Amino acid sequence: MLAFSLLSELDRKVILFTHEKRTRDKNRLSSTILSEEYRAFIITEGEYILWELQKRKLTEAEVIAHAWLVTSVSNISLMFNFQKNNQLTISSLFENFHCSGDWQLEHGILKVAFVYEGHSYDINIIANNNRSIHSALQIVDNQRSELLKVAPIINATQGTALLD
Repeated sequence: MLAFSLLSELDRKVILFTHEKRTRDKNRLSSTILSEEYRAFIITEGEYILWELQKRKLTEAEVIAHAWLVTSVSNISLMFNFQKNNQLTISSLFENFHCSGDWQLEHGILKVAFVYEGHSYDINIIANNNRSIHSALQIVDNQRSELLKVAPIINATQGTALLD
């Protein structure tokens, strides 16, 4: 079993890259993905380097200025609202549920953590340079990973739609 809680930032980027560019089954990854050989191969490969060049750092101002739509490969859609105090409220677009969590920025990567219905969620959001739909890696219960797409949808003060 993959030890997701021990993953470095680079490990998470390699997994996210693999989800986006290499894996046909977006819900399953090989256990070899965390091997030293695989990681060393991927980070020196041209496709990974180009992928990383398409990413940028998020800023705190942009994180708290918007409501964010989060969707998964399994068609779960959530709304994230980030507050200045590193707190987060999460709500569903289709069901009547709300919960709260925590967030922080580390090296421009937005890290989100929350617990819902007995499951823990750990999400790393990496911004894209040339579009407002960002990539994210979600780890559930420290046991499985999933690709998410995240987009700022409303400027909280002006109500302006921000999607491409």
